[in-house]
Amino acid sequence: MLRSGLFHVRLSMQGNRVPETDAERGTEAADGLAPGRRTRLMRAETALGILAVLAILYTAYLAQNLVAPIVAAVVGSFIFMPLMRTAPFRFLPDAVSASIIVAAIIGALAGGIYMLAEPAAKWTERIPAALEEIEEKSRGLSEPVAAMRRASKQVEEITQGDNAPREVVVREDGLVAQAMEVAGQKGASILIFIVLLYFLLATGELLRDRIIRSAKRLTDKERARRILFSIEREISTYLLSISLINAGLGVAIGVTIWAIGLPNAMLWGVAAALLNFIPYAGPIAGMVLTGIVGFMTFDSVGEAMLAPAAYFLWNLVESQFVTPSVLGRRHTLNAAVVFVSIVFWGWMWGVIGAVLAVPILVILNTCFAQIEGLRKFSMFIDGSAKTNGPALPD
Repeated sequence: MLRSGLFHVRLSMQGNRVPETDAERGTEAADGLAPGRRTRLMRAETALGILAVLAILYTAYLAQNLVAPIVAAVVGSFIFMPLMRTAPFRFLPDAVSASIIVAAIIGALAGGIYMLAEPAAKWTERIPAALEEIEEKSRGLSEPVAAMRRASKQVEEITQGDNAPREVVVREDGLVAQAMEVAGQKGASILIFIVLLYFLLATGELLRDRIIRSAKRLTDKERARRILFSIEREISTYLLSISLINAGLGVAIGVTIWAIGLPNAMLWGVAAALLNFIPYAGPIAGMVLTGIVGFMTFDSVGEAMLAPAAYFLWNLVESQFVTPSVLGRRHTLNAAVVFVSIVFWGWMWGVIGAVLAVPILVILNTCFAQIEGLRKFSMFIDGSAKTNGPALPD
């Protein structure tokens, strides 16, 4: 009798087992809700998720001088971590390897600034005179527009009479003070980037191991490991390929500008290589700059337009033939999504945001592709022609 009673108690306890985890309790609670209440709960969770994303983006916008260099350092760590595993760095302590890589980056930046600072300063001083010269050369084209503006201003003065509103002039800080403030902010951002990049490289393997170990289940550990290695592989491969392509583009444009006869061809070649890291906006800015230099150097409009025309042709060859051949379909992104990403992050963080827009998109696409519930978002970011499901009927 006692054994039978214990058997029935054990069966009843197994049949009414108390949930042990929050997921089980949440699942059982959701299953016990009415359909209307369950729908309201899901809407509330969605609204909270949207508000959380907006709060994160608003914080990233306000603290851009802090958040932008942190994101840049994280992206840089994904780029240089494969280099840490190659010879001779893999035979050295991680701290020493990270010091060598960071010192090489600082040396390259300092050397580039030293070589190009003087010609860049000279061209900057010539900008006011160049604008007057461009206006003088294009006066024949702009004369009708100027006449319309003068007529419009005269009509406005006649209609307003003596009741014109008074202008209130608000005095702002001097230009030197504003420049010093911006230089201080950017200098602090660069320092944050360099120091954080060193620590991420020096402790990269330890951080990766801690992230994988923090997952509870074995499947989650494997997914975390796969996501981290996929991000590292995709980012490093993509940016290394793009860097080599942009370097070749800079050499081609620099040689062409030298052949045309523009001074400081090395400066414009380096500028072309750097600007090409910003899709769409970078090549346009490069063509505008070379056009201004052409007007400053040559007398005729035809000769002045040779430099921007050559710049356009080389960018056309790079974007339509070289980059698709090198990257292939594996790194193809949706052009519309890339454009929106550049506009959004450029508005958020300025030039550094526009540079980081594509790497951020590659990271998001890699994460979405590895997570089952978010794979549908990867389909919108991916620009290849492949499909992840059965073909639709005709």
